[in-house]
Amino acid sequence: MPADAASGTRLDAFREASMEFDSVYGQLAKSCGLSGTEYWALSLIHQGVETQREISQQLSLSRQTLNSAFKLLIRKGLIRLEPSKRDQRSKRAILTQEGHRFVEENILRVGRLEEEAWKTLTEEEQTMLVRLTRQFSAALLRSLRAHPTTHLSSSEDL
Repeated sequence: MPADAASGTRLDAFREASMEFDSVYGQLAKSCGLSGTEYWALSLIHQGVETQREISQQLSLSRQTLNSAFKLLIRKGLIRLEPSKRDQRSKRAILTQEGHRFVEENILRVGRLEEEAWKTLTEEEQTMLVRLTRQFSAALLRSLRAHPTTHLSSSEDL
């Protein structure tokens, strides 16, 4: 098999593994009764990330997508929005009492599952997985920036 064909096959295998990985995290979110966006937003709010802007940046989501998730989290009684003390134009997302209970019972449970799975890897494998994932992500982002598409609204999306 030519080198390019072997490289393409390995890239296809990586893409498949990446989709499997995304699917597992989607299943983890669903096990909590949440969409992926709701799950990650709630997790970040629990970690102390407060504004929709900060969360949308961290998750690489549009504000509209995150706003829809916030509306669902508010409707479920898990978060409330309050004016920010630093900037009156933005609002802070705060866990409600029910939100704290939900995080304890669901988000932290999923975190324990992640930790259990993580411990099946050796320290060397853990370090290598993080390093290679970041290395590939950075290389792909550099390629995207070098060859921008017209579908992106601005370079800030990268």
